[in-house]
Amino acid sequence: MKKSTLTVLIIAAFAATLFAATPQVQQSEIAVQQVNQQPIVKKPVEIILPRITEITPFYDDCQLLFALKGKFLGQAQGTRAIRMKSATKTYYPQITSWTATRIDCRLTGDFELGRTYKVYVWDNATNKVITNQYDWTVMTELKLTHQGYTPGQVIAVSGCLLGTAQGMRRLIIGNTAAAVSQWTCEDIVFAVPNLLPKTYPLYLMDGRRIISNKITIQIN
Repeated sequence: MKKSTLTVLIIAAFAATLFAATPQVQQSEIAVQQVNQQPIVKKPVEIILPRITEITPFYDDCQLLFALKGKFLGQAQGTRAIRMKSATKTYYPQITSWTATRIDCRLTGDFELGRTYKVYVWDNATNKVITNQYDWTVMTELKLTHQGYTPGQVIAVSGCLLGTAQGMRRLIIGNTAAAVSQWTCEDIVFAVPNLLPKTYPLYLMDGRRIISNKITIQIN
């Protein structure tokens, strides 16, 4: 075979191979273009916001302590504070400990019992509320150890944050105000009113506001 003929055959074979590969290259380019043209779906960014979920009070002598529980509250207090806002005033509880899920506080000052407060975390660095506003009605706690009393019997009910003087406060049994002979921060001494034998609710009122939990008293 002549050299020129061999050269022609080699060129022809190379050309055939090139043309045969061209559709595959084109298909690959088309596939890449299709992938590039598909819309990119971005996942929404999840914004984690601090949230108050629960408030639990604890009564210690004449002090009201409470645990504020929640999520993403921050590992340390930093520039944050707890605020309690009523219809007329804003209070600043004393913070005793702070974690990401629990903040322990002591309520001091002339706060009003029987009021519903908006409780929230405030950031002093940004001057903004950074949590939800949690509704909490602040009450005092009454305890009555025994049951089964007779009208006229003088007994005592114990409690917390009762105040050092009675003032405008009343001890109510059923719908009747009891006659009080002694009133301290932790005890109220009173005479059982002359009521029919049965179980009655016992609670404190200040004006028209109920300011304590309701317990029961059995009158024989």
